Amino acid sequence: MHRMMYVLALIIAAWIVAPVHASAPKAGAKSKTKEPVAHIFASPVEVRAGRAIAEQTCARCHGVDGISVEASVPHLASQHADYLYAQLLAYKDGARKKAQMRKSIKAFNDDALRNVAAYYFSLDLPHTAGSQQAASADAQLTSAGDVDPEQAGKAASTGCASCHGKDGNSALPGMPSLAGQNLEYMVNAMQAYRAASRKDPMMRPAVALLNDDTIENLALYYALQAPKASPTSADGDASAGKPVATACAECHGADGNSTKPDTPSLAGQDPRYLINATQAYKAGMRDHSAMQSIVSSLNDDDINNVAAYYASLAPTGGTARKPLTTAQWAERCDRCHGLDGNSTDPQIPSISSQGEEYLAKAMTAYRERDRGNTIMRAMLKPIKDVEIENLARHYAGKRRKSVVFVTIPCK
Repeated sequence: MHRMMYVLALIIAAWIVAPVHASAPKAGAKSKTKEPVAHIFASPVEVRAGRAIAEQTCARCHGVDGISVEASVPHLASQHADYLYAQLLAYKDGARKKAQMRKSIKAFNDDALRNVAAYYFSLDLPHTAGSQQAASADAQLTSAGDVDPEQAGKAASTGCASCHGKDGNSALPGMPSLAGQNLEYMVNAMQAYRAASRKDPMMRPAVALLNDDTIENLALYYALQAPKASPTSADGDASAGKPVATACAECHGADGNSTKPDTPSLAGQDPRYLINATQAYKAGMRDHSAMQSIVSSLNDDDINNVAAYYASLAPTGGTARKPLTTAQWAERCDRCHGLDGNSTDPQIPSISSQGEEYLAKAMTAYRERDRGNTIMRAMLKPIKDVEIENLARHYAGKRRKSVVFVTIPCK
């Protein structure tokens, strides 16, 4: 009954608004085939023909009932026929590259592709198909992605405050400020201390027992804090240090504020710390070939002067962002994929009740630019692995709905 209501709604909408036609696929690569979709609904004969194709060709991966037999393969049951048809064309035309898919459908004509798309659309997708875990995915979101990482980092920073300052701005000579530092650099530095590849008798025991999540939370907390220039006076001549610092600008920035995520900013840093760090590189106590090469020719006056120069510059902070919660990510995704992942656009896929592993795999492919869609790539560019895991679990636990239109009362 629900499926019939959906079809009737489509027929009425098409009759009122415009002639029946197919527009360019929104959620996949462009197809070379220009032929429009010829019908708005499929007859029982066409659906049965689609089932025969599915049993012969598609069922080994996607299941004859549209429930995939492999966790990394998408469920097709109840998916929009227009979307499925567009993706099949993309595989056949070579716009989508998976060899197994191209081989499976290369012999099918256009009617066969339409019929198999119509068949899978005609099936219901059980709510339990997306996740083998509890019915409510929202109740499962207990991993690091939905814990406030900034607050978790702040709580973990209490042991660091005596040296680095409560907000990461140190007032002790010889102690570096951490506020506003680049996130990746902070993570790498703490991991290096933990692994003892970076030597410091105080830092090694301080981070030895920290796990990766705690290190990332600490780094995020400090990266989000507003940096302040060090109050420690410098012994060197800042004006004399400026020309010496030209060799450092490529990595640490012309104004001492690095735009490279794995390189520290030096602007406003404690001058005594900068001197100690530079001397450690020169003596080989810090292992970094590029730094060792650059500082090898510097004398003590040069080191004092360049430290004074960087200490005199204004720190601006990095570009770290606080990760979005799963609810915030879902709000963005729902704009195209529909409320709770139930798409109202026949050319954009529904993602509710979709397989959790498949959703995570697809999002990762978009983020890594292994799957082509400009909007999806831009949307997922900043997403982290834990956010992908939680978002996939969120949609896997949402119920697929047969009727996805919500009427708005007329004025």
